[in-house]
Amino acid sequence: MSAMLVRHHLEGLMSWLGIGRLGRNALLSTMGLGTRAVIQAAYLIVLSHWMGPKGYGLFAGSVAAAILMAPISGWGIAVVLSQHVSRDRTKSQSLWAAAILQVALSGLLLIVILLLASSVALVDRVDIGSMLALGLAELIALPLVQAATNVCLALDKGAPAALSMCLVPALRLIAVVVPMMIGISGTPGRVAMLHFLGSVLGVIVALQMVKRIDGPPLWNKRPSLRSTIAEGTHYAAGALVGTSYQEIDKVFLLQILGPTVAGTYTAAFRVMSVFVLPLSALMGAALPRMFAEHGSPKGMGMLRVVTLSAVGYGIVASLAAALISPLMPYIFGSGFAISSRYLLMLSPWAIVFALHQSAATGLTAWGRQPARVLVEGLGIALVAVLDLLLLRSMGAGAAALALLVAELLMAGGCWFFLHRRPR
Repeated sequence: MSAMLVRHHLEGLMSWLGIGRLGRNALLSTMGLGTRAVIQAAYLIVLSHWMGPKGYGLFAGSVAAAILMAPISGWGIAVVLSQHVSRDRTKSQSLWAAAILQVALSGLLLIVILLLASSVALVDRVDIGSMLALGLAELIALPLVQAATNVCLALDKGAPAALSMCLVPALRLIAVVVPMMIGISGTPGRVAMLHFLGSVLGVIVALQMVKRIDGPPLWNKRPSLRSTIAEGTHYAAGALVGTSYQEIDKVFLLQILGPTVAGTYTAAFRVMSVFVLPLSALMGAALPRMFAEHGSPKGMGMLRVVTLSAVGYGIVASLAAALISPLMPYIFGSGFAISSRYLLMLSPWAIVFALHQSAATGLTAWGRQPARVLVEGLGIALVAVLDLLLLRSMGAGAAALALLVAELLMAGGCWFFLHRRPR
């Protein structure tokens, strides 16, 4: 009851300040992702100290293999849900039912592919049981919670959406802190199981939260699986190429340079990822509104505001990351001293990421998803080629260079297609 009262007063204050729905939801989402960033930073610190660079590198590289497939879990249903519910809220319960089914079925198929591919292609990885646990966590549990967040955002429920963002990271952190405090060793296999446990608890809470906000899923009224799969295909392809380019280098690092190098680079990247989380919050809050304003002058004005806000924040985030880079060995331990260099190299990423995501969100909202898929597909291919060519000669710094070059080219490509969009 007290939480509801706080939320009521918070929303009342923002209305009094003249902050509209987009601003309110963006602010609440940013608060949620800010809290999530703190939790993820704590999770990273706990794991780095508990496992050391080598153990953390083996775990992180194995997680990255699952994360590569995570964007297509659900086959675009989360964006389809957001698109339709933002225009007609009466469809929320039926589309939520479709989302649960589609995430479960696609996630199970992806887990089978993950297990087969990892047993054949990955030299360094956790054991098969641990890979199964990571697959369930990243390919079913987390996508379900992300779909729950989209339901809340599409219904203009910014506070529950912010809470949903934090569920899985918070419960994963609790799941690893308790055994660490009682003296249990942090092996990669054990951490994978705890990672899975926290994810399952997060799903349970998210399902109950959506039920309380919007009622139970309407299974008998859900759209056909064929129609939601067909509609989500462009979004699934876009999600795959739009996020996997950030993770593919972790797999290459683990296989080419070993778990210790993978661990020190991944720690720096995860810190940098924390800095760009508010940008993801802004894009997530803006997308339903941009869907609703598709083709109107108001939509173009909204894109300009989003872009200026994103780039302004990106500049601040890049400077902050550069300033804290010398602190990496003090935060994560002496084994992560080289991570300071990697974080400094990655610090400009926030600015280019802001430019890229602003234009990419515009392409998605205005029916130009194929153009986005093309640009980001070329981006992930460029990251893979540069990593394969340069990692052995340049070390992990090549991964940072590849990411920045690809991000810059994707930003330019998305803006090019956005300005050429048909009126």
